[in-house]
Amino acid sequence: MSTKKRYNITCPACGHAQDVELYESVKATDNSGLRQAIMENRLNRVECEDCGDSFRVDMPLLYNDPVNNVLIHWMPALDEAAQVRILEEFDQTMEELNDALPADFTPPRVRLVFSRVELVEMIFMIEAGMNERVVEYVKYSIYTRNLSKIPPEKFRLLLNVHDSTDEELCFVMQDMETKELKDILRYGRAAYESLCEMFETSGEEFFEMFPGPYISAPRLLLDENESVD
Repeated sequence: MSTKKRYNITCPACGHAQDVELYESVKATDNSGLRQAIMENRLNRVECEDCGDSFRVDMPLLYNDPVNNVLIHWMPALDEAAQVRILEEFDQTMEELNDALPADFTPPRVRLVFSRVELVEMIFMIEAGMNERVVEYVKYSIYTRNLSKIPPEKFRLLLNVHDSTDEELCFVMQDMETKELKDILRYGRAAYESLCEMFETSGEEFFEMFPGPYISAPRLLLDENESVD
């Protein structure tokens, strides 16, 4: 079931403090409209009882999709150092958990995201039955061919599942600082399907590139640039 907890929060507009209930976990199969609230940017949105300002409270959230056997952890991080720390702690926790599980137990897939837009994209991909690692491999290919136009430190590529067709996958450039959506790039669906077949027969390369629960082409590219420097 979905769970929530009471917090004392301060309005960023007027400084008024009030107690509110915020969700810490959301189960996709609950008939509560919470999945839709995530997609529409309404989850954990608060209206100040003093000035009436509306704002979203970003906090760690667990999204549980039992139908697709996936757990997505949204860990809002303010800076690069915080993200690196979270990744290290998360990897250690996952190792300890896997060691403790029985050998015959099939655990859910675990994914980690750092922003709401990554969470929404991941939900859409999973529900569409797409391979997250292959999609990120496609993004990596698009970045490497267009580094002058799409520097990974400035732009995020997002898969637009709804506007993708049987012939093409649709990707949208998002400015990470302003959150504005920019150009649209397209990638052949047949090429993606061929990569999925490669993943099924010999997926080692995909797991070497994206080994953990945080599957991110921009992070991989930035890490590669750091190692070269």
